[in-house]
Amino acid sequence: MALPDTLCARLIETVKTHRLSGNFVMLGRQRWIGSRKGASAQLLTDTIARYLPGLSEADLKDPQSIYSEHFIRKLGFDTVDSMDMSDFEGASLVQDLSKPLPEALHHHFDVVYDGGTCEHIFDLPTAFRNLNAMLRPGGTLIGHSPCNGWINHGFYQITPEMVFGFWQRTLGYEVLDLKLQPMLPNFANAFATTTNPNDTGKRPRLSRQLPLNSPVMLLYVVRKPLEGSLGDGSVYQTDYMRKWDDAQPAPDADTGTGASMGTE
Repeated sequence: MALPDTLCARLIETVKTHRLSGNFVMLGRQRWIGSRKGASAQLLTDTIARYLPGLSEADLKDPQSIYSEHFIRKLGFDTVDSMDMSDFEGASLVQDLSKPLPEALHHHFDVVYDGGTCEHIFDLPTAFRNLNAMLRPGGTLIGHSPCNGWINHGFYQITPEMVFGFWQRTLGYEVLDLKLQPMLPNFANAFATTTNPNDTGKRPRLSRQLPLNSPVMLLYVVRKPLEGSLGDGSVYQTDYMRKWDDAQPAPDADTGTGASMGTE
């Protein structure tokens, strides 16, 4: 897992736009890559100039480490942790997210960054619910997850429907941002947004056609509600829920109850 220029730029943009601060944890220990070439390198340069005036890319890279804790601290966070199920890369927290989360990690972080970890965890629902438990009320989850063109990269590819269906509808999170980001350098500015199925009742529709020759990353930012969740814990795709609702029998005119075959 690593932070090339496009993802560095989007992370800076997210943190500064939404004024994020406090305790930060990255899933996996993210390596720093920084500038590559072309449009993505220019995007990083322009983003630093806009959101981090007075700094350069050289200021964001730790000369003593290949990892990105220094970069995250430069964004203004008080503490920066990394979490992995193994200490093979020196993560500060060793935790298997497919297992029960220790009480000490509940409500511990203001920002959780999934920069490409959860798609590698077979028990994905448990991992996602652990992320929810780790966040403080009002905390923010930033996800940079493979979405298309990443065959055999992990067990899963994460989709906009997952964000809107699980994080928003089931857990009551606010979706602050969501875009589909092509990852080849020349397509840094060719991202697409989508419609929200919780508003339309239909699967998300893209705002523009994406390049066919670039893998695509789903970039999303969701904020945990201050109190409780809105849903009952069930997770279904929106358009199927609409179809099921439309297929329900109409209320009986005399009893006000739904008539169903084979019952009285």
